[in-house]
Amino acid sequence: MPQYLAPGVYVEEVDTGIKTIEGVSTSVAGMVGATMRGPIRGLPQLVTSFADFDRLFGGYFPPGAGFLGHRFLPYAVSGFFTNGGHQLYVMRVANGVSAARKQTKAGVITQLNQPVNVGAATLKPETVLGIQAGTKIQIHMVTATATYDSNVVDVQEVDRTTGIITVQPTLSITPSTGQTTFAAHSTVFTNSMSPTSLPAPTDPRNDSLLFEASEPGAWGRDIEVTVTPQAPVEAKVALANDTDMTIKLQSQTPGFYPGAWIEVDRGSTKVFRRIGAVDNTGPTPVLTIDGYTNTDFDLETTTPPTLDVIVKIWELGLSVASGGVIENFNGLTLENVPGKFILDRLAGSTLVKVLALPMDHDPLHFPAPENGSTFRLDDGGFGADGSVPGATDYVGDLTAGAGDRTGIKALEDIDRISIIAAPGNVDVSVQNALIEQCERLKDRFAILDPKGTSVNDVTTQRQQFDTKYAAIYYPNLVTFDPVTGNNITVPPSGHMAGLYARVDIERGVHKAPANEVVRGIVDFAATINKETQDLLNPSPTNINVFRDFRADGRGLRIWGARVATSDTSWKYINVRRLFLFLEESIDEGTQWVVFEPNDAPLWARVTQSISAFLTRVWRDGALQGATAEEAFFVKCDRTTMTQDDIDNGKLIAIVGVAPVKPAEFVIIRISQWTAGASAA
Repeated sequence: MPQYLAPGVYVEEVDTGIKTIEGVSTSVAGMVGATMRGPIRGLPQLVTSFADFDRLFGGYFPPGAGFLGHRFLPYAVSGFFTNGGHQLYVMRVANGVSAARKQTKAGVITQLNQPVNVGAATLKPETVLGIQAGTKIQIHMVTATATYDSNVVDVQEVDRTTGIITVQPTLSITPSTGQTTFAAHSTVFTNSMSPTSLPAPTDPRNDSLLFEASEPGAWGRDIEVTVTPQAPVEAKVALANDTDMTIKLQSQTPGFYPGAWIEVDRGSTKVFRRIGAVDNTGPTPVLTIDGYTNTDFDLETTTPPTLDVIVKIWELGLSVASGGVIENFNGLTLENVPGKFILDRLAGSTLVKVLALPMDHDPLHFPAPENGSTFRLDDGGFGADGSVPGATDYVGDLTAGAGDRTGIKALEDIDRISIIAAPGNVDVSVQNALIEQCERLKDRFAILDPKGTSVNDVTTQRQQFDTKYAAIYYPNLVTFDPVTGNNITVPPSGHMAGLYARVDIERGVHKAPANEVVRGIVDFAATINKETQDLLNPSPTNINVFRDFRADGRGLRIWGARVATSDTSWKYINVRRLFLFLEESIDEGTQWVVFEPNDAPLWARVTQSISAFLTRVWRDGALQGATAEEAFFVKCDRTTMTQDDIDNGKLIAIVGVAPVKPAEFVIIRISQWTAGASAA
């Protein structure tokens, strides 16, 4: 309670109004199944279009792939969005998969910037990083018919203005088959890389970065990484101080930062050093150099010096591409520099990650692709799709904690999901896992695909279950397959999940998801007539069938709305899902009540909140009755709880609603009527 210690006017806010209960979403679906790519552990991923699914999970399987019958999830996702679904959470299942990877070498491999003729004494590579007098070079060219190598030549001079290298002896080509020119983009090896065709290197290097695909599967073997050494900043050195190991630049050049690696270019020789500190207080920057030696910056004593010493920051650029997705990362460092560190930057990649760094971080340890430009994550033994996922893979890890689950179990971590399915998987343990989750959480409904192709098959399957939280649909659907250009038979759960969502959005969860056109299909896998449905529809069978009404001009429709239960009170899907909606909405909308003083004022507010919510539901047409009093009642008072309940911290409200039932059997009685007779 507030304290009043001095005279005055005090204005207080008092919360006595109704706490509004918002209706929860009923159209968010969750599906599990095999995909080309995607995480197999953790939280399911939200997709809002098939393009999203294609980007995150790889889209359709290529011809011949698909894990022997576990290739239906992409078609289910497409059917979901085609039939009006908007939000879908997807969880990948897999068995024995491994992520593609590539252990890159370190050193200097580049490419020719322009063609070079045999007999030439100069060449221009894409970069002169680390190339100096004494470096050995060899050119390697691949054509459509053969491969060619140059002789090993020694670098005599590097023109740092033009990037042209002078070599000795002149270039020759092997084998000599009339080829007279090395084409642009031919690979240029140096002995910093230790290629086997060069003499023993003077600067041997260890392995560089270890790249791995962001998710397991053979898809990652096609990821291409393009490596580009970058020198974004350079400046001339004005003064060098051997005492405090600093250099002063000739001009006010921004962009130098602590931790940056620089190439110190003295013309005929180069070394790499690290910047320890940058002082920008003077007219030009002063850089403290780690590993400084007096020969690095041996400037002549004349003013200005006749020897130009140029320092360049060296960074790394990566372009990562797969399946039409291209990610560009520039200004990367192997050093842990905030905003530039490669491990931090690539954490934002959806395609690759770096598992290990080289021990040394100087630019000569940048990853060196074998062709001087790009490499694939194609190390042998990695990047496999594994074997056919089994029932345990679909059910998921039952011991993992929230946020680290797999399979169907992972769907529990997304509270917004209200419809779940495992498209194409009719294993009884998998379908039981879907049902078990719905019965335990009481906030979602399962759609089950039919097992087999005959009526006997699906009726035998129905006998496995008796649940108020699932429905079975029969037969399978026929749709166009964009992979083969032919038609393909697919399970109906994905299309039906989208149809549920469409009806929920357009009409409301109280409307039965039936007598609706199934979009995106060309036929049914079996033709069901009225006589067959007479066997499948009645309780306790309650199997929902698809019917072909094209002869009547009404297309291909779902013609059933029954739950797979023997309890006739819950035989209609819309009644079951309406109560899921009501229960979840009231549960989430009354959380504010916990720990409030449990007395009459609170009971009145709870009654008002729930009544206001149910009034809106009634006005939307979800409840029977000409008045709100006929549609529902809410009681929360001394008649619903004892003093013992109150003493034990219990607030008990009793709610009754009268849901609308679908007009499943429309009976119109017609008889002959004699004019003048009573209509009774």
